Order: sequence, then structure tokens, then C-alpha cells
Amino acid sequence: MLTRAAATSFRAAALIAVVDGTSIKMDFLPIGSARIDPLLNPTCLSDHVHTFYGAKASLRPETTYEDMRNASENSGNTEENMSLYWHPTVYMHDKVRGVYKMADIWFASSYYVWQTGQATAFPNGFNMIAYGSHPKARSEAICDGPSPCERDDCSSADDSFFPSTACAELEAKLVFPTCWDGVNIRSDNMMDHVSYDVEEGRFDADCPASHPVKLPEVHFYFRIKDYQGGEYVFSDGSSTYHSDYFSGWDAVQLQRILDGCSNPSDAAMPDQFCETHLTFRQPKVSGVSTEDDDIRSKLEEIHTVPNPDLRAIVSAEAIDTIAAFPRGACTGSLIPLDHVATPLATPLTGRQQADGGNASSAHSGGRQHADSDTASSAPRLHGVPVPTLLVVSAALAPGLSSL
Repeated sequence: MLTRAAATSFRAAALIAVVDGTSIKMDFLPIGSARIDPLLNPTCLSDHVHTFYGAKASLRPETTYEDMRNASENSGNTEENMSLYWHPTVYMHDKVRGVYKMADIWFASSYYVWQTGQATAFPNGFNMIAYGSHPKARSEAICDGPSPCERDDCSSADDSFFPSTACAELEAKLVFPTCWDGVNIRSDNMMDHVSYDVEEGRFDADCPASHPVKLPEVHFYFRIKDYQGGEYVFSDGSSTYHSDYFSGWDAVQLQRILDGCSNPSDAAMPDQFCETHLTFRQPKVSGVSTEDDDIRSKLEEIHTVPNPDLRAIVSAEAIDTIAAFPRGACTGSLIPLDHVATPLATPLTGRQQADGGNASSAHSGGRQHADSDTASSAPRLHGVPVPTLLVVSAALAPGLSSL
């Protein structure tokens, strides 16, 4: 049996020949928008509306790591990544009519960038938040194909993030911290347990002594096609991009990818996929990029099951074409969990039948995936079986069926 020192030396020697960086690109359709934040407000409505991507779990304030792992699918193009990503919903301000209308998100992408063999997988249930106000978050909105705004009122009180010009495509970017304290999978503000590096905010830079464990660098992008220009704003009333990440990976499975995949990436690369280590629902070949129009159409081909009606399972409050944003943590009416019907859950795919599904992280505090037979068990929310796509009973919630 190797001693820890010997194992460390062996691992270091094996890394001499690895490439400088490796990356994966995973694409997602939005699941929907609701005024929930399972991390900051796990018992009530959140301060503002968020748009979600990833695991098609029972999206409620109470959503847990186990719910994500038990979801029948995710809104992305890989099977193994059952994480959730969300950000404040984007609204177009129609000043003429005096309303805010939700902007249609075309699709989103999550890139992971790391040095092969030197990054630690996110522990089961790990979560964090990134704010665009931090310079190392490298937040920006990129206007592809700019053109003059043609709306009735093209003025904007703040175009520091959202441009007032029209764009064939607007691409918004944010980068998460890459250093972890090695102990806590969360903190009260979702930031204290993580940190950016001590250099310029790169996947291969050194971590501070307070947060010595190197994580994969997560880049999150969302895209708006045919962006009209004029005034756009996030649902918290600001122009500052922030995003939440709730890992739904099996940590053992992700560690295999981080240790085993290598490709020539010194940044988030659009044509690198680690397709021999991940299950893509449509074939991917590293070195071959895909046009955005084709990415969207392929995602639509994959996902034929309708998204959950979040107004019917979370809150009936209006969140689109509104005169003012619904705001205030733990204000408003959350539909009680016992007012939600429970149809049969959809069996899981084979992603949890991999060896990694049999192990649990020491940091997770969550359930163990005993064997492939557990794949057909019903999703659970705070210990209560619930469906992946929830439907409110009209008898229990009168009037909601007509919303």
C-alpha cells in the first residue's frame, strides 16, 4: 500500500506530461423562471425572480442535492451533470407601455476549465455564488452583430452592462471562484467558503492559504437572440450580473473526469467536450465547433418533455409583463407543498449506474447511491416523495389551472 507521501509523489510525476489546461463545454435550455432561491431562501419565496438551467428537479425553495440527483433528466446535453445554475431573470423595460417583459433566453452554456489531475471535484451538494461586481468574475455582456435600436423608446438609464444598441445575439458571461476552504460545502452568504485566486483570476493560478483547494473554474454564459436594445434590467432592479451554482454532480464521477480528460485548452473553449468521459445526448467531437443556431435546435430535439409550470407549483404571482418587480425575501404566497399532486416519477437514465454513483462524498451529508436499482426510486423533497414535473391539483388550488 502506498503511503500518502509516495502517492503524492507518484501523482506529481504523472502530471509532468499533461497539457496546461483542459475544458468542457455543456449547453442548456432554460427550465423556467420563478421567485425562488433554494440556497438563500430554502423555506419561502426569494427576493427576486431567477431563471434556472440544469436538473429538471422539483424546483421549489426546498430543492436539495438529492432532488437534483433523482431528477429524470436535465435541460442540458450531457447526462451526468445534474447541477442547477440560475441568475436573476432578465427583463426588457417597455417604457411606452410602462411594463417589464421577460427576455427570452436562447440557451446557456457552462464551461469547466482546469489543469488535468490538479483540480478537486465539487463535493456532493456544494454550492456558491459569483457576483459580477468582483473584478475577477470577468463579467461582461458581448454584443454580437450590433445595430441601431428600433424600439419606440431606446433610452436606458443604465447601459453599463446591457447595451442600449440592438444585437443579433447578446452573450452574458460570469466566472465563479476556483478556490475552496476544503471544509464547508456552503456558507451563509454562499461566498465565504470560496475565493478567487491570488493572481488575476485564472484556473491555473495559486489559491490563498485560507482557501487552498483548487476547484474547476466554472464559466456561465446565457444568450439572448435578437436583442432589441433600449433598457434591459435584471429582476433585482440592477445591471449587475450574479449567478448561483448548486452542484448536482456525483463527486466521484466528476473527479474521474478531472483526472482523466486532457485537451488543449488555456481558456473556456467552445470546441472541447471530453466526449470520451461524458455522455453527450448527441455526438460531440472535440475540435469541431457548432454554430449557435444548431446548438439551440439540437437542444430542442433532445428535450421534448415540457418544462414544469413553475407558476403552478411555486407561486401564482405574475412575473411577466408586469408594472413592477415582485420583491422581498419571504414575502408573497408560496403554494404549500401538500397542495401539490404527486404523479409517478420518471425512471432515471443510466448515468447513476456508473461506479461513481455508489459512493458519497465525505462532505455531502447526503444519501448514498446504493446500486442501479435506486435509479427508479421516486424523487424526494425534504424526505417527501415528489415528482420531477409537479402539477397543482385544481381542487386544492382553485383558479390556478386557468393561469
